[in-house]
Amino acid sequence: MNNRVEGLEGVRGLAAFWVFTHHFILIFYPVFYFGQHTWVNHILNPDLAVTWFFVHSGYVLAYKGSHLEGRSYYKNLLSQIIRRYFRLLPIVLFSILLTYLFLKLNFIYNRPYGLMVNSSWLSRYLNFTPDFFEALKQSFFGVYFNFKSATTYNPNLWTIGYELISSYLLFVVLGILGSNKKFAPFYIVLAFIIGPWKGMMSFLLGAFLTRLPKHKSHPFLIGFLILTGFYLSDLKGVYESQARSIGATCLMYALIQSPTIRELLSRRFFQFLGNISYSLYAVHFLLLASLTSFLGIYWQAHLNISLVLVVYLITTVTLFILSFLAWKFVDKPGIELAKKIATKFITVEN
Repeated sequence: MNNRVEGLEGVRGLAAFWVFTHHFILIFYPVFYFGQHTWVNHILNPDLAVTWFFVHSGYVLAYKGSHLEGRSYYKNLLSQIIRRYFRLLPIVLFSILLTYLFLKLNFIYNRPYGLMVNSSWLSRYLNFTPDFFEALKQSFFGVYFNFKSATTYNPNLWTIGYELISSYLLFVVLGILGSNKKFAPFYIVLAFIIGPWKGMMSFLLGAFLTRLPKHKSHPFLIGFLILTGFYLSDLKGVYESQARSIGATCLMYALIQSPTIRELLSRRFFQFLGNISYSLYAVHFLLLASLTSFLGIYWQAHLNISLVLVVYLITTVTLFILSFLAWKFVDKPGIELAKKIATKFITVEN
């Protein structure tokens, strides 16, 4: 990927890993999220991680055609339109069918452990009889257009519907405005008109950053935007979603303008984390509901901080292994399949 966006995948990987860690903490120490907010919550806010995903997606989708013009620009845009659903589908299907299998094998313990540790968040999911056709229905349609928390096989996938819908709305905007940088202000105007519905504000603000002329920001401005970004990310009130979108965009801009940090985030471990980020995000609740909850019950882990750390370590290692396998054998082939479908369709059209 171009140096201008190098390192962003590493941040996406860190964000996905933090969402998993937050959900793990939510089982054992819910006060960390639901209790009194401190400066730690501003920095480690899981809602910021999800908003970052949306800003990142808007940036990457808009960046791909930002250096193209005319027919090449619209050909690239058409390719993205065709590929988007097929890009998201394989991991969604994999995570849901794997959860279905775990339910059939009675290896889901989130409800009994949630009741044991008094975690209403953990115990509220997967309390139904598994149905194969319902799992398929959710995989191909329900996740994107009719997500229902009470009957979902994977509660984390609510964001995927936002990803798909906002992606296609962004494609419409990209089709109308093209790659001309003089239209950059329109992305901000549309972002504030549409607002945070389906994450659209974040997508548009991410796209806006790709339409800025190439420039170099003063380190003072970068530092100020970092502080502002973390502060806005955890504001509460009527406009908290808007504030969080602006905060995530400030952090994205600061990262884009910080080549040294991006170079660090481009190193092998962070690249690995970025590669498996989608898989990690999609499968981590299944491990929390099965492996983590099983070990929690078996060891009464919630009674001992040392055991909590051991369970976290075991869950994390298992998650890395499962996420890597899902990336290698499901996500990567899915990306290639999406490309082939788009290439074939565009070739036929031409």
